[in-house]
Amino acid sequence: MTEESFNLTIEGYCPICEKAATFVSKNRWLRGGLYCQSCKNGSVPRERALALVLGRKRPDWRNLAIHESSPAERGVSIKLRDECKNYVGSHYFPDSPFGQIVRGFRNESLERQTFPDETFDVVVTLDVFEHVFEPGMMIKEIYRTLKPGGLYICTFPIRKYQVESHKPRVHRSADGALTYLEEPEIHGNPVNGEGALVTFDYGYDIHQMLAYWVPFTVEITRFADRGMGILGEYTEVITCEKQS
Repeated sequence: MTEESFNLTIEGYCPICEKAATFVSKNRWLRGGLYCQSCKNGSVPRERALALVLGRKRPDWRNLAIHESSPAERGVSIKLRDECKNYVGSHYFPDSPFGQIVRGFRNESLERQTFPDETFDVVVTLDVFEHVFEPGMMIKEIYRTLKPGGLYICTFPIRKYQVESHKPRVHRSADGALTYLEEPEIHGNPVNGEGALVTFDYGYDIHQMLAYWVPFTVEITRFADRGMGILGEYTEVITCEKQS
């Protein structure tokens, strides 16, 4: 079968729609191509995986205070925005004042947030962690803004060939100049057409590093769930809980 003729159709249940759904991919890269046909603007496997784990960990999430960084206009981000009454969506606009509303979103740098301590019950990031230059600072800030008992839930690629927790792909000097240590890798960015640069590759031991940066209890869940349409590479959902 050629790439052009690839077509996968699966009947199952979508944890975002919360109903029977059809998942379709015309791309062998299922992580980015296996869309739910019922979700608003579609949803992809990592979003369904996160929704499933969030429902298990915090079944009352609709009544909680949730901060999502860099939400997309589809799937689980729309569900969180529409169904959680205390939802805050933020994006990074470096040329505008932080803490203000820009283009309908709170303007925040994850590494240096303006939110008060212990503001949120849940913090969500979908494929954001691999784009920050100071991941340790980001995790410390998320920990700071979570209430006791709070949950950070996220997705990002964990390289199956890499054991070490994190390996830099690019170095940023004090004046902002970039020195590439690996071939640049660019992912999509919902608010910037230039995309988002991958700054680190993360490996098997990232759970230990997350717990080293701050005293989170860390779990990583990996999926191959045809019935939920959660197939393909990088299906991990990482949960970090702040003790009460």
